[in-house]
Amino acid sequence: MKKITFIVSIIIFCASTLSANGVLNTGMKLGLNYSEFIGKDIPGKGVNSIPGFSLGGFLNYKINDRFSLQQEALITTKGSNINTVGDINLHNIFIYLELPVLVKIAFHPIAGMKPILYCGPAIGFKCLALNDTGMPDDIRDVDLGLVLDAGIEFSKISVDVRYNRGLLNFDKSADDINLRNSTISFIVGYSF
Repeated sequence: MKKITFIVSIIIFCASTLSANGVLNTGMKLGLNYSEFIGKDIPGKGVNSIPGFSLGGFLNYKINDRFSLQQEALITTKGSNINTVGDINLHNIFIYLELPVLVKIAFHPIAGMKPILYCGPAIGFKCLALNDTGMPDDIRDVDLGLVLDAGIEFSKISVDVRYNRGLLNFDKSADDINLRNSTISFIVGYSF
């Protein structure tokens, strides 16, 4: 709880500092995720991606006509389907409160549509971990990832394709296991 309070305090401080310098833009995001585990220690006979969702909002601070800083707060799912011994599939679903801080680059509009790129870090706080056998307790509480995103904006609507690559090993069951989250998202946003 102290970590979350600290992170939220930093975000509020950054938001108040940036809002004095730029125009504040807010909005909502809704997305469809496909995630799977990556790393050198893939369990069983391999993994397959599973569908999920992202839902949340964003604050966008204008730096100049081309660059801005976008903070997001998303409830997002990650995980993977593991093909274990005997061809039994084990579904793993992790739900995170994810807080990306992204640099947004906007390009000149083409036919009324503005191409956009985003990149930056995202910190995730585990809310829930589930699999077919119950609620595993060996999943790290904090996840850190790198976000790369490309899309278009037209009017108040945006459509993005996002890749979030996990940087931290989420599995705490053994020291020699290295598993990370990898997620591709298709996101629709609406600005107020």
